Amino acid sequence: MRNILFLVPFVALAGCATTPSLESRMAAYTGASAQTLVQQLGVPDKQITVKGIQYLAYDQHHYDISGDFGLGGFGGGFYGGPYLNGPYFGGPIFAADFPPTVNELSCETTFMLKHDKVFDFTLRGNDCG
Repeated sequence: MRNILFLVPFVALAGCATTPSLESRMAAYTGASAQTLVQQLGVPDKQITVKGIQYLAYDQHHYDISGDFGLGGFGGGFYGGPYLNGPYFGGPIFAADFPPTVNELSCETTFMLKHDKVFDFTLRGNDCG
């Protein structure tokens, strides 16, 4: 029994493990070739070479929709709402936070290569964390 009680804190902490950040995952490509980037990340969305430095950019976009889409309790009748009482508003209606809020989230990762090797990268956007 003592052994089980001894292991409980360690098992609980194991549940708190997190995945590596985007920055640390992209830093692992330092020293990689352009071919490795394409094999593992796919074809870049943008690329250009300026003064011997090749830039390969990968864009990620998605949308976050937030708000309460459920049925609210602001109707009259059984729900007793003070604003919508009457014969036509006797049941639940769509209410709070409607219309929903839509946020575009994006992150652009740009790798800089010299002599076909990644030497640096940048992260730009509101979802690079």
